[in-house]
Amino acid sequence: MNIEQLRTTLELNRTRHFKKTADALFVTQSTVSARLNALEQELGYEIFTRTSRTVELTKEGQRFLAHAQSIVAVWRRACQEAASIDKAAPRLAVGGLFVLWDIVLQDWLEKLYMDFPNLNLVAESHDHAFLLRQLLDGVLDLIFIFEPPQFDELILKKMTTVPLVLVSDKSHQDSDTAMAQDYIMVDWGEGFLQEHARLFPNEPPAIRRVNQARLALKFILSDGGTAYLAQQAVKPILKRKELYQIKSAPVIERTIYAVYLRQSANIEFINQSLKYF
Repeated sequence: MNIEQLRTTLELNRTRHFKKTADALFVTQSTVSARLNALEQELGYEIFTRTSRTVELTKEGQRFLAHAQSIVAVWRRACQEAASIDKAAPRLAVGGLFVLWDIVLQDWLEKLYMDFPNLNLVAESHDHAFLLRQLLDGVLDLIFIFEPPQFDELILKKMTTVPLVLVSDKSHQDSDTAMAQDYIMVDWGEGFLQEHARLFPNEPPAIRRVNQARLALKFILSDGGTAYLAQQAVKPILKRKELYQIKSAPVIERTIYAVYLRQSANIEFINQSLKYF
């Protein structure tokens, strides 16, 4: 087993197409097939079932790829750290939910870099489950999420609260009218979805769903619509009257947690970095 076999398998899972995988990796289709066949022979089971038109994960493949992602991530981090010129420079591998980078994490990193310009940084965005797995596997030092996991080996810190407000490109609407027209559901986490369902039990399912708030904002500004967005992100846009807050809609608050391993070897710098949040 080697890293290129794992990378090829992960890319094939993403594209579900041998030619697209070959193009993305700048290799031939026969190379893709050879890497996959060699890996499956070594494992003793098929990762994919193939037909003339489709490529589908087997049950064994689903379980294996969860580990393959972590192996590739660990390898990438090891290469980055080994190649670092300044061995004394602080290091931080941080991950956050897609929706958090625009509203808080980018500003936090900029503040951190002002005092640590030689910081050796790995920054990634993923969904909740993948971030947690990367943290527990030691690939990431620190993650920022909404739903706090209950593991004894983890430290949880409440960092800030994000008020989510319902905004629209049209003024003087009530929430029912606004949500009935081009509503975009932004994935602000499981807690948000539960609270949303409680507050709006009779609303039809949203036609558009996104996991990045910036996509929803771009949709609304260009094509119109309605979505729950972070108050701090839309405040200047509301002030310019490019969008309007629907005052009758309840504000939904989400708490951001910083999560890291209690026994992390990097715990001193993690705690230091959180002071810049």
